[in-house]
Parts: sequence; structure tokens; C-alpha cells
Amino acid sequence: MKYILIPVLLLAVFAGFLIYKPIKTVSDVPATTDMILFWGEGCPHCETVKKYISENNIEKKLTISQLEVYYNRTNQKLLQEKVNGCEEITDKNQVGVPMAFIPKDGQCLMGDQPIINWLESSLVN
Repeated sequence: MKYILIPVLLLAVFAGFLIYKPIKTVSDVPATTDMILFWGEGCPHCETVKKYISENNIEKKLTISQLEVYYNRTNQKLLQEKVNGCEEITDKNQVGVPMAFIPKDGQCLMGDQPIINWLESSLVN
């Protein structure tokens, strides 16, 4: 029994490496980023924004760094830092995702529709 368990465990570890997708972190954000999109795994509003970006090839036109915050503490800390500097967000303890930070002007956008509206207007300009 012991000899069967070892190959099974090795196979499971190997399979994990095959399907593992690294999560982007703060260090992956280029200095020329047009938008930092904070999102959470399983968030339906986040998926709406991500789907819009994908279907409209937005990342070919703008530099967007997508940072997952539910499972990444480093990204959670960056989100809180950005929120603390946002005048648009009055209650700093009631922040949700999706939330976008626009480095060029320090603007924060919370919610799928405000983010999509900003993307649409940015592509027109």
C-alpha cells in the first residue's frame, strides 16, 4: 500500500504544476500601466469587466494590470493603499471589487459599469 501511495502523490504534485497559473502581483505592474484592475476570484462583477476587456481586445490598446485580491495578501495591501488615497471613495472600509485605479490621474473606479464606461471613453480619446 505504501509503495502505491508515493507514485500517486508524485503524480498529483506533477499535475498541480501543469494546471497552476501564477497570480499577478504588484511586482508585475509595469510603470506605464493605464489601469490597475483589482478583482476577486469568483466575483461575477469582476468577470463582467474581465469579459469586456477580453471581448473588445482592450489590452491591445491599453496596458491593464489585473491583480487578484481575494487570495493574494500583497495585492490586498496594494488595493488598500490605493483606496486610502482615493477621494472618490468616502468609506474606506466598504471597498469592493472590481475596483480600478488609474495611475495617470489617481482616479479610482468601483463597480463594473463605471470601469467599463472609463474603458469606453479612453478608447474614444
